Amino acid sequence: MEYSTGSLGQGGAQEQAVAICFVGALGQPFVEFARERASRLALRGVIEQRCDTVVASLEGPEALIDAFEITCSLGPIACRVDFWSRTETSTGSNVRA
Repeated sequence: MEYSTGSLGQGGAQEQAVAICFVGALGQPFVEFARERASRLALRGVIEQRCDTVVASLEGPEALIDAFEITCSLGPIACRVDFWSRTETSTGSNVRA
């Protein structure tokens, strides 16, 4: 018996570069949370805190960036994400040497 997943399992591997800006009551706990998640997903880039925002400039497979975005939109329990936006950037611009 053969099973076909159709289009499942296809896609999501394409490299992508994005800047995701999270806004809310975030602080250092959110920055640490985001850095740990990016590291666990093997994403490349930087995560910076700016006033009431945290900007994650990342590169990696599209599916893993999607997973990072979903996880961080929920945030750690001590933080509150009010809004976030995602902007595509050029590959290579998010990685600092």
